[in-house]
Amino acid sequence: MCEAINTGDPVETARRASHYALRRRTLDRMRSKTTDLDAEPMRIDPVIYTSADFAERERRAIFHGMPVVAGLTRDIPEVGDMMTFDVLGPSIVLVRSKSGAVNAFRNMCPHRGAKVVTDCTRRTRLTCRFHAWTFDLEGKLIGQPGKEGFDGIDKAELGLLPVPVAEEHGLIFVRLDPAGEPIDVAKHLGDFASELAHLELGRAEPIRRSEIPCEANWKYALDTYGESYHFASLHPTTIGQLAYSNIMIYDSYGLHARLAFPRAEFMAYQDQPEADWPHTDYGGLYLLFPNMVINVNAIPGVGQFYGISRVFPGETPDRSLTLLSTYQPAHAGGEVNVAKWAEMHDFIQTVVTEEDYSVSRDGQQNLRWAPEGFTTVLGRNEIALQHWHRNLNAIMAGRN
Repeated sequence: MCEAINTGDPVETARRASHYALRRRTLDRMRSKTTDLDAEPMRIDPVIYTSADFAERERRAIFHGMPVVAGLTRDIPEVGDMMTFDVLGPSIVLVRSKSGAVNAFRNMCPHRGAKVVTDCTRRTRLTCRFHAWTFDLEGKLIGQPGKEGFDGIDKAELGLLPVPVAEEHGLIFVRLDPAGEPIDVAKHLGDFASELAHLELGRAEPIRRSEIPCEANWKYALDTYGESYHFASLHPTTIGQLAYSNIMIYDSYGLHARLAFPRAEFMAYQDQPEADWPHTDYGGLYLLFPNMVINVNAIPGVGQFYGISRVFPGETPDRSLTLLSTYQPAHAGGEVNVAKWAEMHDFIQTVVTEEDYSVSRDGQQNLRWAPEGFTTVLGRNEIALQHWHRNLNAIMAGRN
């Protein structure tokens, strides 16, 4: 039986109300065999996937100038926990300070520029292995062997270089460009914040992480997440067995979005009264601009999982790297087999690597040699991708 939405816990109640409403709308689309549509098809110039000049401007405007998620709260839960974030070029170290806040610094010793942190073990000081300069969790220089050799330089000037950082809703954001105001997460997320809040990402436990290289532009790789049009053709024995193809619910939140792809098991009770529906942990796909996808889904017979993909540009326009992470939601309970979350992680990695990214690789190669005047086209049924690319275009044109 479908459990009551009002659970007595306001966060859980909000989560169920949101997810049950999504299932209700999804079932309506499944019954009518229709999908959310945009106004018209959209054409895209392949230059955005192939041009080195565009890639460089994009990297500076988006990945250096905007907040990007470096990790989740429980990736560094305790005082002295730290992690490095190197995928965008400059090495960043994030540390949980004694106050409980997260600090972020360029992972670069102010003495000779060496990496300060190469081993992310829990500790209360950071010591550069080159000459043993030592810093506290606030980035202050507290140990300087041979300090007499640096007379005339104020010790306060020799701390670690800070990077803008903010932590909200279980997400840790950084901005590589230190200029400008502090990161305003509320402004960046807008109304999307309320949808993220009830996921309780701050309590989600990390289970497994992987790095997936792709021989394609990061946008080509990311585009594979934003539509179900390809499920039946590309994933006939994997995702295509679990979800219907070419049916999607789409909600826009400015730069961000939420999608729903019909799960096959919904059809078993499509004609039953809603009060008789079984409970579901399916919550859809959360797209956090520019490059993060949160898959709020269910392991059959086990419970909810969060599959998180963050897709980053590589050193050249035809390369990208995806950081894939699987988390166990706190509300999944403690009496479950964590190995099931690891198995789901491996399944997703296989599908992404062997199916989605194989198409991305081949398409990228074709776009490199596309004839003059050729454009790719997004259909009306690829509404999420259309809106994402319009947001990208606006930012690159300085309109956002």
